[in-house]
Formats: sequence, C-alpha cells, structure tokens
Amino acid sequence: MNKSDYVYMVLDNVLIYNINLFPEFQGNGLNDHLNKFDENYVKIIAGFDKNFLEHFLTVSKGKSQNDVADLLKKMEKIAYMVGPIGNLSYMGSDQVEYILTKINDLKINEIIEEKISLVADDQLRQQFGGGNYNSSEALENQLASAAFYLMNMGYSREDIQEKFNEVRQDPSRLESLFNIQQREIYNLPSEIQQSSSTSAPSPQETSIDQSNGLNASIAQHIQAIHQDITEERAQKVIAILEEIKAHVKDELSELQEKVFRQMHPDRLTRALKVLKTTKRKSKRMDLYIEWFTDSLLLSKIELKVEHWQVSSAADHSSAGVYTAGIDFSRYDNIVRDFSDAKLTKVVNICRRILQKPTKKAIQKLGQDLISETGFDEHLYFTD
Repeated sequence: MNKSDYVYMVLDNVLIYNINLFPEFQGNGLNDHLNKFDENYVKIIAGFDKNFLEHFLTVSKGKSQNDVADLLKKMEKIAYMVGPIGNLSYMGSDQVEYILTKINDLKINEIIEEKISLVADDQLRQQFGGGNYNSSEALENQLASAAFYLMNMGYSREDIQEKFNEVRQDPSRLESLFNIQQREIYNLPSEIQQSSSTSAPSPQETSIDQSNGLNASIAQHIQAIHQDITEERAQKVIAILEEIKAHVKDELSELQEKVFRQMHPDRLTRALKVLKTTKRKSKRMDLYIEWFTDSLLLSKIELKVEHWQVSSAADHSSAGVYTAGIDFSRYDNIVRDFSDAKLTKVVNICRRILQKPTKKAIQKLGQDLISETGFDEHLYFTD
C-alpha cells in the first residue's frame, strides 16, 4: 500500500465512524490536510479507531506535521495497548478519551502499560469517587491484565502466581512483568528434563547417535509418558504390539516398547506394516523403530500457538492462544521414501531435540519434513 491508499482509509473511517468534520476538513480539506503528512504518519492515522481519529482531527487542525509528530507517536503506542490485541483492551471508551486528554503530560518513554492503566484509574476515581478505589485494587487490576499477557508469553499459572506475589510485595516490579522474556515452549511436560550438557553431540549421519548423555535424556522422556487409555484401546494395542514383537524380535528395547504402548492403534497398525516390509537385521529396521519412538515423544511436547480469527461478517475479530503438540505421525509416509542416510539424519535430529527441546527446533523439523524440494539442503539441527 502507498500513501494515497492510507489517505483513502482515513477518509473511509471518517464515514464509518460518523465523525462530524470541522469546516476546515470538509470537502477536500481533510484530503489536503493528510497529504501534508509523510506516508509513515498517515499509516499511523489510518489505524486509529474513532476515539483516536477524533482526537487527531482536533489537535492537528491548523498544524503541520512537525507540530504533531511526537503526539502521533504517543498516540500510536497507546492505540496498540488499548486496541483489540493489546493488554489494556478491556478499557472503555470513557477511559480512552480521558487518557488522550492527558497525553500531553506524558513523555514518550513514560507510555507503558502500567502508567497508562494508572491514568485510566484516575478517570474511574473521578467517575465513581475515590473512597472505594484504593491503590491495592488498582494493582490487582494491573495484575489481571498482566496475567493474560504472561499466559500468551508461555508462562504457567504457577509461574504467574509466583511473579504476582513478588509484585505485591514490591509494586515497583510490576513494569518488569511486561518486559519478560517469552518462553520457547508453552507446556513442557514435567517429566521432560533438559540435559545438563551445554552442547549437542556432533552430527553422525551414518549411524544413530547413541551417546550416553543423549540416551539418558531420552530415557527420562520414555519413563514418564504413561497415560490412561480405555480398555478397548489397550486390547487393540496389545494385539498389534505382539505382532510387531514377533517380527522384530530383540530389536525393540523395553523402553521403546513402552512408547509403542502409548501409540494410537491406527498409527501402531501403520508401524506394523512398515516394519513387516523391512528385514529384521537391517539398519532400516533400527531406523524405523527409532523414528516411531522419537516422533511420538516429540508429539507430546505442547507448543504455544497464536491465532487470529476474523468473522465472515468482518465486524469483529479475536486473537488467542492454544497449546498443541505437532503430530509427527503425519510424516510417516514421507520418511519411508528417504534414503538410509537421510532417515538417519532425521532420527539424530529428533534425538538431539529431545535432549534439549526448543519450540524453534521442533517447528523447524516439522517444516523441513513437509518440504518436498531442497530437503537435503534445508534440513539441519537448528540449535
């Protein structure tokens, strides 16, 4: 989009929000006024809702870009905070209008969520009286906003409560909650322990990496993956697993068998077909068993997934977050076509990710497995 597109967006918003224009802005007046601003500033204005757009038209009347440049930057920051995906989106129109009347008293570096919320609290005191609205309640309102923010950043309820207790003891630490580092993995099962090793083993593309530290780390995953399943499913799993064990003999370790017992019967049936078409003493057999083991363990690591939805009527939208593990079983048929060397590479990557799971590494592996071109060049251990 170019500047003229943003100008038309502003003009359309004036009509949509039913804003009464000052005489100076009627006819082509507003168009001429907006064209005096650089594209970046017009882009900011095009994103304003009714409160912000009305305030801009009021304060910019008869002024140049230089006169209101700093003000627009302040308005942009606040507009994001109180917008649909901002952490202060719960604020009402009256509060937003009040904040805009105080914007000249704020420096650009003072515009943080804590400060803006406190300004909005002043409006509540004026509206409802100060007797029943104390600083403790104001802090709790801020923490309620921070809770949603921290959950989106990947922190558990226990972690959030612990941080809130620290802030209640020292309210000056509230601001730090909104500058906290995002967690890579949203829901890492407690049984999955990151290795104390500071560096990953060097790639071994001709054989499965069997280093002691890596095996110990993966064993921790396997020992704790048990989940309750229905009796009907358990019977199906036992029957299929007996066929697998009869074919692979001692190639399936006790720990690997435990993983296979947690597999869905449909995928276990697929594993049986794959293994039955493979010679028991071949290297390929070990690779397939390792693939089914490691990929199921990876699928149990839940990642934070952000999403944005817009209704079919396009009159409202919502942003949110949910957790999900990547279903690596979808790649079973893909890896069957890999050479031994390529499948070995995939297995070793899986094992190293399990040793030290990160969201980036798990997602990168999924992306590379689905890629049909340039696979060899693009598949690598991301960490």
